[in-house]
Amino acid sequence: MELSKRERQLFDLRKYSLDDKTVENYLLDNSNLPGKRGNIELGFSFADYIEENYTNDKLKFFKYCLTLISENNEEKKDSGNEEFLPFCAIIALGRIGKIDIKKENEVIELLKVYARDGRWRIRESVAMAIQELMDVNPEETIEKLKKWLNEENYLIYRALLAGLAEPRLMKNKNIAKASLAIHKAIIEKVEREKEIKDKDYKVLIKGLCYTLSVVITGIEDEGFDYLEELIKKDNPIIKKILQENLKKNRLKRLDENKVLELQKCL
Repeated sequence: MELSKRERQLFDLRKYSLDDKTVENYLLDNSNLPGKRGNIELGFSFADYIEENYTNDKLKFFKYCLTLISENNEEKKDSGNEEFLPFCAIIALGRIGKIDIKKENEVIELLKVYARDGRWRIRESVAMAIQELMDVNPEETIEKLKKWLNEENYLIYRALLAGLAEPRLMKNKNIAKASLAIHKAIIEKVEREKEIKDKDYKVLIKGLCYTLSVVITGIEDEGFDYLEELIKKDNPIIKKILQENLKKNRLKRLDENKVLELQKCL
């Protein structure tokens, strides 16, 4: 059987050791950066590599991920592809939190810090790491992630929403319900914001323009009821969020007539 791209990359990574720069060089050489699309699959191949070796020396592999992140932080001058190293490392941290319950809380706190990063690719890796964490004990993990709502930071909110807005997670009704509740709480914060030109606020709004529709696929009736509530609000940002989500085919596949009806009300 032919190996997938992810499997082929894992096969390559197995040749290398953390004791020299060979792993890092492989990641950089195959990052596809600079370019329009980084090698996302390699980020997950690296997480597979970390998982395979983690029990041999937990501290070593955990610290290695942290080093890749700290040595390639936001302040470092990036010549084109160095940010791929923390991108991979953050996904791997999510995997560590997934396979080592003792590390989950620490990983969640680290992800909350990395969610504030000014680089969009790093913020995406945080969302992917959240999805890794959600694979084992999703209902317990989401309760921990809810604490992020206590932060006053739009990038943290955006990472939380993007992490939860994953179609496979929406197959769990309890997760879909909790995710919708989180969306409601964040949208209430959005409504109260006066500084709508703030760049982090704009990042959050861009995220909400698709994440809400993903969550509704997992909790259709309550989701559409919520859209009806939002339509009644006289807020241009809320209307924008509604307009963008109602364009998504995922909602049309659920109930095209309902979508058309809601669009007419905007």
